Amino acid sequence: MAAFGIRLDLRKTKALVVDDNPQSLELLSQILSGFRLGQLKSCLSAGEARSLVARERFDLILIDFAMPGEDGLHLARHIRSDPALPNHTAPIIILHGYTPEHLVIQARDAGANMIVRKPVAPAILLSRIEWIARDARQFVESGGYCGPDRRIRTLPLSPETPERRSSALALVGNPERAMSQDDVTALFG
Repeated sequence: MAAFGIRLDLRKTKALVVDDNPQSLELLSQILSGFRLGQLKSCLSAGEARSLVARERFDLILIDFAMPGEDGLHLARHIRSDPALPNHTAPIIILHGYTPEHLVIQARDAGANMIVRKPVAPAILLSRIEWIARDARQFVESGGYCGPDRRIRTLPLSPETPERRSSALALVGNPERAMSQDDVTALFG
């Protein structure tokens, strides 16, 4: 895979997969093994996962959305809730067979980096892992939210919302400060 010009090497990646369905857990484990993940642990319940995330650091956590008892969103919120936990900022992918917009928003608001639809297509899962690995979004802790910055799209602000970056935008918008395309090309050439 040559996305972004550089192949993603997952051999040193330690991942946790949480799914109450043993067949789904095995399938996900096989897919991740095919990506040459360095180390993989799996759990059949959120309770079992809570114990693991409290004592071991993971580079990636995949959680099934719909589990009996404690669902994936509650587990994601738990992981994000305590800065002392070793996985407080670990990337989290929520997996679910049903992905209408309101559930995607719930996963995002629980602090998940991404939601992937089940049954999982290996190419889609790998592209989402690559996206997360190359994602430059900041980690945000504010009010009732903890997770990656939820702003992915750059939509225009509503007229009543003040622009937080107005001084920076004014500086960049100043024609005397603007670089020519040749100047920009020279920086990257």
